[in-house]
Amino acid sequence: KQWYQRRVAITAGQKRKNQEVILQQFNKLRQEQRMVAQKMSELKLEESEHKLVIDALKDVNEPTRKCYQLVGGVLMERTVGQVQPNLENNASKINTLITTMDKTLESKQKELVDFKEKHGIKVRGEDSMEDKNKSDSPAPTSTGVLVN
Repeated sequence: KQWYQRRVAITAGQKRKNQEVILQQFNKLRQEQRMVAQKMSELKLEESEHKLVIDALKDVNEPTRKCYQLVGGVLMERTVGQVQPNLENNASKINTLITTMDKTLESKQKELVDFKEKHGIKVRGEDSMEDKNKSDSPAPTSTGVLVN
């Protein structure tokens, strides 16, 4: 009987450690997803700023008119003719990067959902209408991890 009790205690300890490892992996995936989303948000803001300046410069009919551009923290005096192509090129690159990061975000979201399903992870506060509808059916017996 003592051997069985020790075996159960060891198994429970291993299970707790496994759950902690799973929780750490889940939190890492969630953090990666948040970082990608945050960077995408920053890039969208930068893209909108570029578009505002490009639209303002379109109204200027003098390509030799002076304007100022912030380059690496240094304000440079240039002409509209010099700045406008650079801005349009940068806006195009930012747009391409946003598209790439959007695909990365989708893949991270899918990876996170797959990980949650694989390990039976439930996150508090993420009860969707589907979960509420499922509550009418008998609850599955899962030994998953509950995350705040």
